[in-house]
Amino acid sequence: MAVNTEKTQQKPRNKITYTPAPLPEEGFVRLPSVLAVLGISKTTFLDGVKSGKYPEGKLLSPRCRVYPVSEIRALLASLEAEVSA
Repeated sequence: MAVNTEKTQQKPRNKITYTPAPLPEEGFVRLPSVLAVLGISKTTFLDGVKSGKYPEGKLLSPRCRVYPVSEIRALLASLEAEVSA
């Protein structure tokens, strides 16, 4: 029985990434934008969501979660108040 030793050629994966954008005046943003504004890691943010420190957002579809800008701005205001206090 012969073994094929040639490497199989895989097609390059066309991965679509979401680049963070600055917070708009109103509406919704996705997780990379929230992380860029807060300056924390994804794990830290998701741990904060579990503990209730950060908003959990809303599901648009089973794999797409968005966060209202009003909740993110309120979170930033409360974090600034904690630092200044």
